[in-house]
Amino acid sequence: MKFSVRNYSRIAQAALTRSIPVYAHFGITHRCNLTCKMCGIWRYGNEKEELSLDQIEEMAARMARLGVVQLSIGGGEPYAVSYIEEAARIFVEHGLNTRVLTNGIGEGNGRNVVAGKRYIDRVDKTIDYGVKAFSISLDSLYPARFDYICENEGAWDEAVRTITHIGKRLHGVPGALPSINCVVSNLNLEELPDMVKFARDVGFAISFLPVELLAEAKDGVQNWEARFIRHRPEMGLRAVDAEMEKITATMARVDRAYDKLIEMKAAGWPILNSTPYLEASRNYLKTGRFPAEGCDAGKLYFSVAPNGQFTICHRTVHQHLHFLDPGFEEYFNSQVYERKRLMEAGSCEGCMRACWIDTSAMFRTVRGFFETTRLTVMPRRHTPVSYQEARSHARHSEDAVPAATAK
Repeated sequence: MKFSVRNYSRIAQAALTRSIPVYAHFGITHRCNLTCKMCGIWRYGNEKEELSLDQIEEMAARMARLGVVQLSIGGGEPYAVSYIEEAARIFVEHGLNTRVLTNGIGEGNGRNVVAGKRYIDRVDKTIDYGVKAFSISLDSLYPARFDYICENEGAWDEAVRTITHIGKRLHGVPGALPSINCVVSNLNLEELPDMVKFARDVGFAISFLPVELLAEAKDGVQNWEARFIRHRPEMGLRAVDAEMEKITATMARVDRAYDKLIEMKAAGWPILNSTPYLEASRNYLKTGRFPAEGCDAGKLYFSVAPNGQFTICHRTVHQHLHFLDPGFEEYFNSQVYERKRLMEAGSCEGCMRACWIDTSAMFRTVRGFFETTRLTVMPRRHTPVSYQEARSHARHSEDAVPAATAK
């Protein structure tokens, strides 16, 4: 990704001191047109709480002053916001390398042709405004399986249509780095190596995120993030009360998948995750244990909610000043904030969010730093395939959807 001299300086300082917030996530909305099985964020969408463009302008200027280099606009679904394109332009104009995290459907339902075309037009406008990075969700090469996960018929076709369109638009553009976000679960574990090959063919990199689920359907809210995950046993990989034979078989499946991903990463395939993160993901899927160290929440990265509330990460409660508070910058650089941040991060049970853990891996480990640098600076030479060619990757099987829930 193309950085300015100022941004290179900030990255160098972050690598030496781990004290510059080089990465920020702005959840511009919690509204979403999908109700994916592992995600409950759509339950909390409220358009009235979302920031205006004037407020976003103020936010972008403040982020630039704090040292932010990389800004991800997520949700919910960012294109549920009517002015997402203009919001992205504001961040770009303030010198932030801006990435938009979208589901590839945007505002329709996977079957509405007019809404689908309007969404692609909006993506094009976002690119015209200078955005060179998009992350599109795709969890399977089986259309029926992905539609089942998204709870939306036609989701796979529309997501792939968007992926191939963006791949063509950004092919050969200096600094462009589109990526696929794939949530790893019991449903798609054997598909992961082929997902990497698919990503390469469409001109994308790919990032793998281990699924996080509630252990029980009636589990209480343990932290802020717990509101946004759901109980979906068919997607889980751990069953502590299962027979040892089944547990052993599941562990072997995880090892086979991640051995192959790490092998492909070393061979230069476009896997966005660092090797330290892939190893941590393997361990989490097998044991349920988060990494024991490596969290720099509130220092290397932070999160801002749709209403502008600052948190050190997604999982923590809202106990800090509002990001647009006139005294926020002084507060952020104060000992009061640092003490509160250390207590907050130290009491957190952990997570596997790639944007947090992988950012730490990049700045805490030599391997993570050089792997990430190599992937971001090397141009993608593979010519992206067309939508019709991409659809040839689609698979079909009666087992694509869990039998107990198949319609």
